Amino acid sequence: MEIQERINAYWSKRADEFGDARYTDMQSKKREDWSKLIAQHLPERRPIRALDLGTGAGFFSFVMRDLGCQVTGIDYSEEMLKNARRNAERLGYDDMTFLQMDAQDLQFEDESFDFIYTRNVTWTLPDPAKAYREMLRVLAPGGKLMNADANYSAGFKIMDEKGWTEKAAEHANTQYTHPAGSLEMLRERNELAASLYIAKESRPIWDLRLLMANGVERFWLDLDVNSNIFGMNAPKTSLKLSPEFVLVAEKGMK
Repeated sequence: MEIQERINAYWSKRADEFGDARYTDMQSKKREDWSKLIAQHLPERRPIRALDLGTGAGFFSFVMRDLGCQVTGIDYSEEMLKNARRNAERLGYDDMTFLQMDAQDLQFEDESFDFIYTRNVTWTLPDPAKAYREMLRVLAPGGKLMNADANYSAGFKIMDEKGWTEKAAEHANTQYTHPAGSLEMLRERNELAASLYIAKESRPIWDLRLLMANGVERFWLDLDVNSNIFGMNAPKTSLKLSPEFVLVAEKGMK
């Protein structure tokens, strides 16, 4: 099985789990926290054409929609998109578009969006550099790209070496029965992450260098959004070992 299809199979197995979790998040403080952070970085222009790249079950599409954006959400996994559409229906949102698409090969015209949001996507891609170039291509001049991600593969490697992966599976099995928490699924996740070239890069330094090489000059960066902005102390997991950063890049005007 090719790596792209193997990645798709993994995330598709987790689609229902994400669907229920993200719907619950819409009723939680997470919605308020992320909404405030995203609102700070939206372009001043109106209306805002927003792309949720790797929408999963739609949480950030819904957040941006509530902030007044015209939202298109894409995901490679049809199973994820089924959950996004189901959640949109549960929330009464009938003015959003969800499309199956590869983040590394966007089927949009140049300069189609004013704001692109993506979270926990670039670390999962076979070619994240190509995805970044595609995002910049479809981003309008003066538009902004916001990426929340982490070098999770480094954390997974340490977890494997210390035996924490097995402990995480044992803990998950006492909390819920969804297969995402099984040792088999955790090992598959860790193996997939380790097989991608981005696993060997220092992030977000790698991201900044790539974006600068592609003409971006203005950035905003937080190296640990959960601690620095949301005031959350991550447990001793990959989240603690690889803190989630938020990078905002503004495309220059022509």
